[in-house]
Amino acid sequence: MKSIPTQENYTAPIRPLSLYQCGHEQCMPSHYFGPAIRPHYLIHYVLHGQGTYYVNGATYHICGGEGFLIHPGVTTLYCADDKDPWEYCWIGFDGYDVATILHSCGLSTTSLLFSDHSNGSLWDDLLKLIHIFTERSGNEFTYLGQLYRCFSHIYLDGIASKSIHETHIAKALDYVHNNYTYEISIADIAKYLSIDRTYLYKLFMTNVKVAPQQYLINYRLGIAQKLLRDTILSVTEISYSCGFRDTSSFDKHFKKHFLITPLQYRVLEKGLHP
Repeated sequence: MKSIPTQENYTAPIRPLSLYQCGHEQCMPSHYFGPAIRPHYLIHYVLHGQGTYYVNGATYHICGGEGFLIHPGVTTLYCADDKDPWEYCWIGFDGYDVATILHSCGLSTTSLLFSDHSNGSLWDDLLKLIHIFTERSGNEFTYLGQLYRCFSHIYLDGIASKSIHETHIAKALDYVHNNYTYEISIADIAKYLSIDRTYLYKLFMTNVKVAPQQYLINYRLGIAQKLLRDTILSVTEISYSCGFRDTSSFDKHFKKHFLITPLQYRVLEKGLHP
């Protein structure tokens, strides 16, 4: 028998973002759902009317222009008002990028409500998403592109200065981790983040405890170390694969960091004799 997903046995998704379900409903007076748990995240956005959301012993009164988040494996109950029942759209989604997306929208386990500041664009894009998804008039990328448009209307430019700093660092590290093989510079990273190099340097020294240029070199060397140990690629192939312009530069940086040459490291790691 398949186990019921709860917070304890909830299985982390293997994709960055997936859309599972979406819909639109004009509820009848006092219509409710729950108490129940869901296997993925849900967001409900209310256009008109009102209702009540119950979760973790708390009660939230939701009106038009507001929405609420449901976490997977959490027992919830929500009920339309008996005199002015709500009309809402909902989206069900999950993915290993969801925590970052929700954080950027000001949502978390302790912050479950949001307001629409898009002058109606959120509702329009939700209805478009529901239409193309239910009619299957696109493909997976069509649905995800529209889903990201919906999130863009909830996105907050900056929840707090600390969050902005954390976002910049996360994006900078992600840029390095996905572009180290190319001939990138610190100026490229700063341009990608739309910040100046001095600010980028301060962010790295404060949060990573190393200058951005040194972090880039160290990351490249870490990848090279793994390739030397786990593959049969030549030193030249590894050098270029890790973003070094030539093998002499690679040798110099590797020996400075590990105190031996790349070839000596490979011999020692593989237990071979020169």
